[in-house]
Amino acid sequence: MSGTVGSEGVTTAAEMARSYGVDPKRFRAALRRASLRWHSHNERWEVRLGSPEHRDMEHILAALASAASVAPAVEQVRTRPPSVARSSSDEAWIIDLCDAVLGKKAIRQHRFPFLLGDAGASGRRVQLPVDAFYPELGLVIEYHERQHSGHVRFFDDHPTVSGVPRGEQRLRYDDYRRTLLPLHGCALVVFDYSEFGHTRAGRLLRTDRDRAIITARLRDHVTVATV
Repeated sequence: MSGTVGSEGVTTAAEMARSYGVDPKRFRAALRRASLRWHSHNERWEVRLGSPEHRDMEHILAALASAASVAPAVEQVRTRPPSVARSSSDEAWIIDLCDAVLGKKAIRQHRFPFLLGDAGASGRRVQLPVDAFYPELGLVIEYHERQHSGHVRFFDDHPTVSGVPRGEQRLRYDDYRRTLLPLHGCALVVFDYSEFGHTRAGRLLRTDRDRAIITARLRDHVTVATV
């Protein structure tokens, strides 16, 4: 989900809050309490759609909206056609379908305290996000784009804080999720772009068959969700 689109794919805290039916002042207060590392004091709450900063703000806003019992407002936003950036990404398309199949709303970009990335030069390790987490089902869903299964020079050759290329780090982090999530009681389902109709560049065609594929893969979890 996304806030109202500003100029050149940029949105603000106020625009995002209004799209959820949340008081913008209340949302900004929650953002300040979160002490997000990328935001400086007195800096305007304005981010590019689809950026990591935007996802951080969306996560906080979704939690705030849920706590305020504004589900109807959230549902209204969900039914709007996706616009740009993250809200129209293939990952968002797949997770939207998972939400529909399971009849539940995922926490997107959730972070677990036990799921940590590699240490940088300072020794600091950040919590790794997962694409979707369904707490009531103990279920994590990941969507793997083309770069997860093949080398993409633009993405993979950049160095990372842990001293390895980004492609190698991505594979390592995928393995952390596969190993650690089940050890902490979470089932993991990974959808790969190759399971769905896609272009040569790996972009999904978004056909009616996508939901059937997801329904089949999530059959056991759908049963649990409807009990």
